[in-house]
Amino acid sequence: MNAIEVEGLVKTFGGLRAVAEVDLLVPERSIYGLLGPNGAGKTTVVNMISGFLSPDRGVIRVHGRETHGLPPYRIAREGVARTYQNIRLFPGMTVLETVATGAYHRRRSTILGAVLLSRAERRERAEVTAKALALIERVGITASPGALAETLSYGDQRRVELSRALAAEPRVLLLDEPTAGMNDAESRQIGELLLGLRAEGLTLVLIEHNMRLVEEFCDEVTVMNSGAVLAVGTLAACLEQPDVREAYFGKRSDARRIETLRRARRG
Repeated sequence: MNAIEVEGLVKTFGGLRAVAEVDLLVPERSIYGLLGPNGAGKTTVVNMISGFLSPDRGVIRVHGRETHGLPPYRIAREGVARTYQNIRLFPGMTVLETVATGAYHRRRSTILGAVLLSRAERRERAEVTAKALALIERVGITASPGALAETLSYGDQRRVELSRALAAEPRVLLLDEPTAGMNDAESRQIGELLLGLRAEGLTLVLIEHNMRLVEEFCDEVTVMNSGAVLAVGTLAACLEQPDVREAYFGKRSDARRIETLRRARRG
């Protein structure tokens, strides 16, 4: 069964067709890569899946339910969480507070209970705090939970975003360049985390430029360019296709540059 099904997705901004008749099938419990050069349309596709943009045309299904056109909060309730290409943290909030906000739509307490700080409210706050602390440790954030999230290193801010998304207990997690700003060891740590999440039943879609990470951890990829799908399959199979090589290296790409990428994939 597929966690995400996209059929004939189209999005135009003014006279620019950013996404052109894109089809996408993401199997449940998979790590799926969405690849392509800058401007290929990857983030636009993710923005439509998560409800931040409405498609001009096309169908989006999440676990069999049509979700295109729904607002982000409704799609979040369907079990979809995400991170962003440009980090979005709340100014003035600590690491712990930021991660805990991810659980907001799963809270059961009432407004009155929150105002009066009822026993149920105190219990729920304690549960959310405990879960947030566990995620901070699991994702590998080394800074104090009481530190301001915006003061952390770029890599740790990425981890905070990931932890916040996981606090929502999603079934589908959309990750836009989750290892940007990380070194090889840090990127591999994120890759191992993704494997653990997949084993727990999550479906993960990642936009990623780190080919070594994609080769090692993604089950399948879709390669895009200029808003259209160029290839679908394993990374190795996609890189054998001339259209994919041209998209990454240009028309005059040579064997040496392709071999450099292959060596990078092999580590």
